[in-house]
Amino acid sequence: MALLVSGFAFNQNYKTAIGFKGGFPGFGALNLKHSLGGASAIEVSVGGGRNHLWLQGLYEINKDISSGFNWYYGVGADLGTWSKNYNYKWRDDYYNGFYGGLDGVLGIEYTFNEIPINLALDVNPTIRLFPYVGFGMYGNFAVRFAIK
Repeated sequence: MALLVSGFAFNQNYKTAIGFKGGFPGFGALNLKHSLGGASAIEVSVGGGRNHLWLQGLYEINKDISSGFNWYYGVGADLGTWSKNYNYKWRDDYYNGFYGGLDGVLGIEYTFNEIPINLALDVNPTIRLFPYVGFGMYGNFAVRFAIK
């Protein structure tokens, strides 16, 4: 029984990690991942550009693979706004507005023992709820400073 439980134990290598997460749709977001204790964590990203702003929040469950390696999955939501000249959805009839939806996440991360750096790679399925209904899939790569 002890071997079975130890195989599923979670070994969090950091309490908080803050850095940069790039990919679609954030294209370069400030990112913070914070452990809530045990396997639970929250992750928040804020990104955008001159004509748009994007915010995503995720609740994640982390599972230990081996020393430094974890995989994670979770759910959350995103909200965003765009203004004139952003050409949202590659359509000319959108000049400004808001969008939002539900997100999932599935990823893998590695935290170095020697230096306080955390690297993560994930995929995010999303269901856009407004201003239209649709499905999308995107991916991200994160580089974060890990705080014990």
